[in-house]
Amino acid sequence: MDAVLERLAALEAKVRETLTGLEEARRAREALQAQIRALEADLRAREQEIVSLMAERERDGAELARLRGERDEVRTRVEGLLTEIARLEAAVQGAGV
Repeated sequence: MDAVLERLAALEAKVRETLTGLEEARRAREALQAQIRALEADLRAREQEIVSLMAERERDGAELARLRGERDEVRTRVEGLLTEIARLEAAVQGAGV
């Protein structure tokens, strides 16, 4: 009978040990799930930031193209004015002034 009681006590100890292990595993799983949720939220925030940065980059590209067009237009006007000045100077010199 003592052997049966000892065996029963050993089995009860194993059951308690197993239950403790299961509880620890459950807590670890919950912690990992919380960590996964936090990482997913961070990923969504970063994806949103990327979309925002890409839109900003596109706006900057359009602004750059517009400014380059303006620069080319101003350059053309300046070249035209310089040509006109050179023509007027030639005319003045040709008139003997």
